[in-house]
Amino acid sequence: MHGIRALVVSLMLAVLVPSCSMRHATVGVRANREGEAVILAPQCADERIEAVQVADLDGPVRWRIEGGGSAVVPVFVVGVVPPSMRERDPLEGVLDPDDAYVATVEYAGSMPDTEVEFRTASLSPDRVIDDEGVYRTRQEFIEEADLGCAGGWLWVAAAIGIVVLLAVAAGSVWVIVRTLRKAKRLREAEATPDRPDLSGR
Repeated sequence: MHGIRALVVSLMLAVLVPSCSMRHATVGVRANREGEAVILAPQCADERIEAVQVADLDGPVRWRIEGGGSAVVPVFVVGVVPPSMRERDPLEGVLDPDDAYVATVEYAGSMPDTEVEFRTASLSPDRVIDDEGVYRTRQEFIEEADLGCAGGWLWVAAAIGIVVLLAVAAGSVWVIVRTLRKAKRLREAEATPDRPDLSGR
């Protein structure tokens, strides 16, 4: 019984924990003091970035860097390559202030890619536009990202707690069933009359 219970708990954790820990990554774009576009990609402890790119709204890639799924850089200045990443598509010239672009952050593992649409003319150093098109202060944006990380781990803890409670409940039901079966066998034994001894001894 203990082996079966352990197997059930393991299977439930394997199903529940990944689904509960999955969250929507927080990505934003702002401008620096020089007017360059800056991509903000705060990460939780278990997240790594595969690639970052900026493309025209109609498709052509303007700039792309890749990190092989190991990058933990939270800030990317468009056109500048961090030491832990390599440039696949160099930025030619500058981004047109009035054109629309899409910044994409690709994550390693099962985390979905996150996109942010922006125009450099609408960016400022003090405001961040996120993937929902909402402008926030830099502090509000960071707080939202921190809340997302904490929420993911709270869901994991809740999932583990639920599985443990289910395992305890299953064990209690099994004990009750065994007790009832044992009581039934005892009643049947008591109700059976003793057979006479025909051996002649």
